[in-house]
Amino acid sequence: MFTIPVGDLISSYTGDNREFAFAGPIFDGYYEDIRFLSDLEFAVSIMTLDDGIYISWSYLKTTVEYEGKKETIDLAPFDRTWKIKLEKGDPDDISEIDMRSQTIDLGPVIREEIIMECCNSF
Repeated sequence: MFTIPVGDLISSYTGDNREFAFAGPIFDGYYEDIRFLSDLEFAVSIMTLDDGIYISWSYLKTTVEYEGKKETIDLAPFDRTWKIKLEKGDPDDISEIDMRSQTIDLGPVIREEIIMECCNSF
């Protein structure tokens, strides 16, 4: 659902960028541990790096149920990096680009950020 093609960016110049926004419902079961009570809304800027892709979220908003509690999510801007090839010593929050399909999956990052926000409010 949140797999983004980045082949054109990978083959482009460093600093090339695109914008992407999403606003819509997320069906029950997309994440087995999170239930969306309102539409998920987010916007990202996607930029080419020498060795990958950098994504900056300008916002991410929704209301979810997590561990039986209702949580309103309204995240401050955050970012993530995807690399063509991971290197030993790369931080855990750097992911690898699927070079076979030349895509990145935003789904795991969205899930992680929502769970971290929910856990901060418990």
